[in-house]
Amino acid sequence: MSVASSEALTEFLRARVGDHLRSVIYYDDDGGEVLYVRDDVADEYTDGDIREVVRDVRLEAVEKPHQEDLYAHGPLNCTVRSFEDAVEMHFPHDETSGTAVALDGEVFAMHNTFIGQCLDAMES
Repeated sequence: MSVASSEALTEFLRARVGDHLRSVIYYDDDGGEVLYVRDDVADEYTDGDIREVVRDVRLEAVEKPHQEDLYAHGPLNCTVRSFEDAVEMHFPHDETSGTAVALDGEVFAMHNTFIGQCLDAMES
């Protein structure tokens, strides 16, 4: 996969979730590129913070083959981290490249997803 596939994902997400899209970062051997960042989110992060996020997801991507060998589930497509205020999705393309996406936390509940339903069930 290439930066073009990450740009296509960015356009899909902008159309699907609108202003709830926080950021999209593509990374590869050459570094990281912010494909989209919402203005208020940009104000929260320094260039150094973004480099640390790229470093984190790159380290996770290195583990992709190990994860695929560990679990008999086929290729690892995405990891999801759900925080109170945001949901982070990481799409590792291979061991050195991928796409990291951040959405507002309410998106999962708003779109009636399984994760949102599980979170709602735990709150009741």
